[in-house]
Amino acid sequence: MEYTFPFYNTIDLKQFLADVKKCENEVFFESTEGDRLALHSALSQFILYSVCTQPELLTGAIIRCSCQHDRDILSPYFRIQEP
Repeated sequence: MEYTFPFYNTIDLKQFLADVKKCENEVFFESTEGDRLALHSALSQFILYSVCTQPELLTGAIIRCSCQHDRDILSPYFRIQEP
């Protein structure tokens, strides 16, 4: 089963990426244009930091994970609302 939630630029990105590292499976950032970053990769994390400086690129972006354990770790980010 896959879980998705919207990505908002209001989260603590450093803490979010630290939590991603605790996940058993890959966690993906996906843009509306079809770009997909595997967030266990340091290069992808760097790209995500860069993208976050351009909020227009984040519209409609989602985070995707694939197991309940990972969803539980990332659950605080499922509840964050857009400002």
